[in-house]
Amino acid sequence: MSEFSVAAMAKLIRKVAKVRVSRSAALELGAELEEQGFKISSEALKLAQHRGAKTVNKGDIRAAATRMRK
Repeated sequence: MSEFSVAAMAKLIRKVAKVRVSRSAALELGAELEEQGFKISSEALKLAQHRGAKTVNKGDIRAAATRMRK
């Protein structure tokens, strides 16, 4: 089960286009976003540890997300 609510995922999809959104589509988007979030978080943790920090910060997340897009 995803950490994201079905309503929030459906709202995200509807921001792209005014369409009807099935529950299964909203659940799948939540699952995909959660998977990407885990990957980004893991990479951000590595970056924080590399710089000797105990706290993952905004810069770590941004840098990790940029790396994941490549």
